[in-house]
Amino acid sequence: MLDLIDKYLEMPNYIDSFISDNEAFYYPKLIIDRKNSGVKFIKCVTIQWRKVWPKNRTEQNRLMQNGPELADKLASVVPENILVRLVNTANLPMTQQISLMKKTDYLVGIHGAGLTLGIFMPLSSIYHEILPKDHWNLVQFMSMMTGHNSYFDIVKGEYNKIDGYEYIFLDENDFVEKVTKHMKENNYFQ
Repeated sequence: MLDLIDKYLEMPNYIDSFISDNEAFYYPKLIIDRKNSGVKFIKCVTIQWRKVWPKNRTEQNRLMQNGPELADKLASVVPENILVRLVNTANLPMTQQISLMKKTDYLVGIHGAGLTLGIFMPLSSIYHEILPKDHWNLVQFMSMMTGHNSYFDIVKGEYNKIDGYEYIFLDENDFVEKVTKHMKENNYFQ
């Protein structure tokens, strides 16, 4: 299934696992090493990430500062044939965003409109909405309409103001514990 490895992971010189605010993808080094050793990925976990708001947007509370660390930690505990990637879809054209979702088996991210892209995932896929505070549960409503499995969890985190924006630093252990719990419930660990 995963001849879908994104062009960035296919590039021979794409060996570090750094993402800037303007880049769209982050792959944990462990995932890159697995790809280079010939592992065939059969499932794809996409972590929806936003670190910056588009120009002139002032909303707060949903900027995730530690996305790469969450992806690294998750990649270290899932079976080696599961691709973990962190994606900032805001910098991608809509056709690419839809293409990514068509190849996503498990979508997890902080509450927000970006998760609505999950309507393009295969029907057997899973939505997982992280609620950093008391927000309305968008995913539960969307999954009722699309027939996807869905989960929502409040994940421990700390808020810090950086450059006038309020960022959440999700607790890595709590995040990974909740994601892997739902993955196990859906037989991802076989």
